[in-house]
Amino acid sequence: MTRWTHGLINRLVILCDVVMIAVAAVVFYLLCPRFSWSQILVLAVLGGASFVGTLSLGHAYRVEHYVRWTRAVRHLVIGGVPAVLAVTIVCYALVPTREDDISLLASWAGFTLVALMFGRFVLVRVGMAWVMHRNLLRRDAVVIGDLDRAYELVRRYSLAQEDGNLLDFVAVFEDEQGEPHERTVPSLPPMLGGLRELLEYAKRSPVDVVVITKPWTDPAAIERLATELRRVATDVVVELEPGIFGPSYARLTNIADRGALQIQQRPLKGSLGILKAIEDYVVATAGLVLLSPVLILSALAVKLDSPGPVLFRQARVGLNNRPFMVYKLRTMRYDPGDDGSVGAVKQDPRITRVGAVLRSLSIDEIPQLLNVLKGDMSVVGPRPHVPNMRITEDLRYEAVSDYVARYRMKPGVTGWAQINGMRGGIYTVEKAERGVELDLFYIEHWSIWFDIRILLLTVTRGLSDNSAF
Repeated sequence: MTRWTHGLINRLVILCDVVMIAVAAVVFYLLCPRFSWSQILVLAVLGGASFVGTLSLGHAYRVEHYVRWTRAVRHLVIGGVPAVLAVTIVCYALVPTREDDISLLASWAGFTLVALMFGRFVLVRVGMAWVMHRNLLRRDAVVIGDLDRAYELVRRYSLAQEDGNLLDFVAVFEDEQGEPHERTVPSLPPMLGGLRELLEYAKRSPVDVVVITKPWTDPAAIERLATELRRVATDVVVELEPGIFGPSYARLTNIADRGALQIQQRPLKGSLGILKAIEDYVVATAGLVLLSPVLILSALAVKLDSPGPVLFRQARVGLNNRPFMVYKLRTMRYDPGDDGSVGAVKQDPRITRVGAVLRSLSIDEIPQLLNVLKGDMSVVGPRPHVPNMRITEDLRYEAVSDYVARYRMKPGVTGWAQINGMRGGIYTVEKAERGVELDLFYIEHWSIWFDIRILLLTVTRGLSDNSAF
């Protein structure tokens, strides 16, 4: 049976998007004589290139995305916004301006959105259902290694539906030479022998993927199997072990003319760092301008409520474990001896009346936009913590093993952890571990769209969270 590849499906979906954009342009041209065909052609090509290019850069064209309508809607928005902006800007450069241009462009955008929705929700979904029903993407896989680990992998895969079960495990082979025999459990693939039997099996039956399930404590065995499997035209993968060797980021590289495994990557290198810096300065500047009335009134309320300075300055840990002074509106009674090692708790007597209101609405965090402009912080990132903050009897970085990994990125005014329940005090190891897990997820999956999502959720979800105190 002819097997289709993920790349072929992705190219067909891109073609569907382009055709839908072209259909919308033709409809708009027939209904609106305001634009010439050449102008329509230029604008349609620009809009289509912006839409497809944005989604391609964001790796949105992936098979697992096409069957989820929520992701389809998200991708239409993410790709549509830059496309609309590009078309609007170029339209005003190509076409003499008229008062009804905005309404006409809005109509065109509406036609295009309807066409893209029809393509994604009807054509693509029907096409994916047809492909999946005929198992055109399904690949035959076998497992070789430790027998118990092999069957544990098969069971886990059968329970995980995220990728649509695109692998069909047809056989299991034991690394140690053994006598071939059939498994009696119908739901599990048969065990057909050792490495020799696997090589013979590949001669007479299609094998698309071979999964090695040897432990990483025995790298010589993994290398031996990988070398032997070179004679088979198949993909070979080795399952990582989170408890032994499970890097969140890994790729092959070279150093001193020898291959090496890069198990960590510095976030925001090159142009990504420039993009993040532009985002920080634009958002921080706009935020300070828009929120300046709130900041002034809040500062006045702090001054009238209790003695002490309006701004609170305290050491925090930032990028690469470098300390800096963070700015906040003072929400507690002034105490020069407070080193920050004891975090706030519910009904904390140190919190003033005005401070309680400011903390619940996160207004006390607004001055941190000054830290963003100074370059100490980002608008979005892991939250900065006090160097000697304690959880129970232990320092935070001693209680949570991965805590220091947060220092690979500048701390943020808001973050992925904050909009996922981490706004309150962190006074248990379990909550600290959860916060670190969320921060590391953000660092490893950063994108400009991820930041925009977090900023929007900070306004819609974060400020309605009453867990802060």
